[in-house]
Amino acid sequence: MSKKKAAAWIIIFALLIIGPRVISFFWDPSLNTENTENRQLAEKPELSRENLHTFASEYNSYYNDHLAFRSQMIEANSILNMNIFGDASSASVVLGKNDWLFFTDEGSIEDYKGTNLYSQEQLELIKDNMLSTKAYLDARGIEFVLMIPSNKEEIYSDNLPDYIRKRGEQTRAEQVISYLREETGIRIVYPKEDLLAYKDQYDLYWHYDTHWNYLGAYIGAKSLLRELGIQIPQVEELTITPNDFSGYDLANMMNLRDYYKNNKPAEVSYDVSGYPTNNMTVIQAIDATELIYQSDSPDRRRLFLVRDSFAGGMAPVLASNFAYTYMPHWNGCFEQSMIDEQQPDIFVYEVVERRLDALLSFRLSE
Repeated sequence: MSKKKAAAWIIIFALLIIGPRVISFFWDPSLNTENTENRQLAEKPELSRENLHTFASEYNSYYNDHLAFRSQMIEANSILNMNIFGDASSASVVLGKNDWLFFTDEGSIEDYKGTNLYSQEQLELIKDNMLSTKAYLDARGIEFVLMIPSNKEEIYSDNLPDYIRKRGEQTRAEQVISYLREETGIRIVYPKEDLLAYKDQYDLYWHYDTHWNYLGAYIGAKSLLRELGIQIPQVEELTITPNDFSGYDLANMMNLRDYYKNNKPAEVSYDVSGYPTNNMTVIQAIDATELIYQSDSPDRRRLFLVRDSFAGGMAPVLASNFAYTYMPHWNGCFEQSMIDEQQPDIFVYEVVERRLDALLSFRLSE
């Protein structure tokens, strides 16, 4: 190789290394530096006596995470993988039909296939946990209901890719519900059939998110309230106004939240009104910890609902129908001592279908 060619290659290599930094220095105000990855980026380390041995690796992580145009390059790679290879660029997401996205973590696909049924030993453990919970609540005169919202994959399976098919005759949720009803008589709300009744008329789950939208949540809340002896208006009696709000959690897992918002069909969601709210007021609404409400509902019972993220959409509907509603998040907020503090009339344990393993460990006892 001639000296001129060698020098040219050195210059090109140097430009590739420092070029993005130079460009970002001048264009930084107009660049999108938002973290589009579904993780915490490394922070810039400060050199000290304590981190002499780790500073180099820490700074390397920081440099890689904050490389100029990193977000743009990751987004471009994800778009290419999706449009050319049909790849979601995330092990947590599968591309469905008609611009639907589906979740693959937490056994969601295995739930749909029916390939992750529990062993007899696991079923007996769940039964023992639920009976212990019921006994604890019965001793305090508190009603107990288990609620299992359906996975998106179960309700909109027609939009799953063709290679994902049913394998078993029943799902894990159906297995658990059947077993508990036969063995314990515990009250269980599983709104699958209620959701299926409206799935073709309305999109009840967000296309680009794992959760049901507010109309799906209304139907779920209606199912639970029916079990608790409360009737609220049918879907046909509601005022349903389309909107395009979404959590976009699945699109975000692909580093494509902005791309989906700006380039894909608008998300399908609804504002729901036309049901009695009974002057429901919010006392506190921190999704990660506690949702607390009160209302002038003629039903003066107090509701205590241990929840995951699926209960957020149900909260206004449920809270409108009880004098007081307390909804702690299961993850890092709920403690058994809260039950005696809150003195509820009803205790609901809500766990979405894909998180049924929680029943292997959730237990109330003296």
